[in-house]
Amino acid sequence: MKLATESERAPWEEMLRPAQRRFFNDICGDLADQLPWHGGIRLTKDDYRHMLAGTVMGWRTMPGISRDGEPRGWIMLGGSSLDLTKDQCADAITLALYMGDHPEEQGLPSRQVRWGYSVLRGLGYSDDDIARLAA
Repeated sequence: MKLATESERAPWEEMLRPAQRRFFNDICGDLADQLPWHGGIRLTKDDYRHMLAGTVMGWRTMPGISRDGEPRGWIMLGGSSLDLTKDQCADAITLALYMGDHPEEQGLPSRQVRWGYSVLRGLGYSDDDIARLAA
């Protein structure tokens, strides 16, 4: 299995933006399926995508609006994940993969994410490599 070394560019850094977005979406789907956030909160694929994009793009947070007496949450201000540049998307992908591989570093009591087929292909694994990993 040949993956990028630290001296080489990672496969997702070379992808065109539409391919990066699809890959990023697939990663966020695996995170949503397997990695509960603090307090066991289940985030959706879109929640992870927005959180990671906001982190990379430096979005601001503020208290949300209270409706019908419900406690107000926090919201992120700043833009859309569709506004990520190619380099920002590569950073968000790297951050998402690292978070899934090392959830304990975010204080999450979860096991490492088992990446799905499309993510493993995006990481450079061949079908044969993936079959060996599944065995």
